[in-house]
Amino acid sequence: MKLYQLFLRFFKPIQYAKKKGVKIGENCRIIESPKWGSEPWLIEIGNHVEISFQCVFITHDGATWVFRDNDKYKNVVRFGKIQVEDNCFIGARSIIMPGVTIGKGSIIGAGSLVTKSVPSGQVWGGVPAKYITTVEKFANKCLAENPDYDVNNYKKNFKEEVRKICNK
Repeated sequence: MKLYQLFLRFFKPIQYAKKKGVKIGENCRIIESPKWGSEPWLIEIGNHVEISFQCVFITHDGATWVFRDNDKYKNVVRFGKIQVEDNCFIGARSIIMPGVTIGKGSIIGAGSLVTKSVPSGQVWGGVPAKYITTVEKFANKCLAENPDYDVNNYKKNFKEEVRKICNK
């Protein structure tokens, strides 16, 4: 990989993804550049999407290699678009498989293997990923468990305030 491509991949992951052919909307955040697979132009990311570190997007099924030596299957291929709709979060080290759509306002838990489409407004996680709850119920749980902290100090001294929160 050329030095400029390495720079883009690690320091400007959205630019890198677009250069590879991924369609990305506005106001997105990508932590470390995901593995976009061999057909990145089959991936569409909506607006206001966050993709955490070491995620993988797989747009084809390479397992067809096993039986393509057989004349009956020699021309068999499997590809699938991946679409992440607006306002989604994909947790660290998740894998998104071919043909999957992640519906608007959904959350994918860290380390998930997403093998089928996720409806809008749901939290999914696991291997394979399964329905956990609605985003609304999860948001209410987070609100109920929100620690008491100094918001101004959090903005000024993030590390210090987070340590205080974790030591309570």
